[in-house]
Amino acid sequence: MKYSIIINSLKYFLIFISIVILIFLAIKITSTKTDVQSTVSFENERFSSASQILSKPLFMGLDKKKKPFKVSALRATRYNNNQDEFNLEKPVGEVETNSEKFFMNGDFGVYNKKSQLLTVEGDVNLTDKISLEFKTSKAFFDFKKEILFSNTNVVGKKKQSLITAEGFKILNKKNTIIFTGKSKLILRNDKNK
Repeated sequence: MKYSIIINSLKYFLIFISIVILIFLAIKITSTKTDVQSTVSFENERFSSASQILSKPLFMGLDKKKKPFKVSALRATRYNNNQDEFNLEKPVGEVETNSEKFFMNGDFGVYNKKSQLLTVEGDVNLTDKISLEFKTSKAFFDFKKEILFSNTNVVGKKKQSLITAEGFKILNKKNTIIFTGKSKLILRNDKNK
């Protein structure tokens, strides 16, 4: 008789433990679903303004003189509030003048396809890939006006010469580089080497 009381007690105890475990699991699953839903809605709110994300985009066009220009990047994001503007990661701009090609790259930038203006910021490097190189923190390619320019401190070199200035403009119409603000030029002769 004692034996059957112990077995019945054990049976009811195990049923009770099973019910407690099931209730605990139901509560745990419900709280996990709530956490997942709040995370997903947060992500949706964060990215709802982005209408398009492009991987390795390439924008091409022609300036007034029918010279080609290119804008490429690692990634471009277009937001709903401005369909003409793309935020760029690792942008590269390329323009061809009458006698040279210029390349500008940086950490991030914005390209407006309507105004044909590329703004590049961060570690900006402008070069013709032959002898000319400028370094600055922010620069612009205005493809419509055919001007490359910067209003921030710039360090430039061409062959052995070195220049520092508070800004620059490269005018495609005249194939001219204008340095603005306080400027310092150091000319070195190749023969002195």
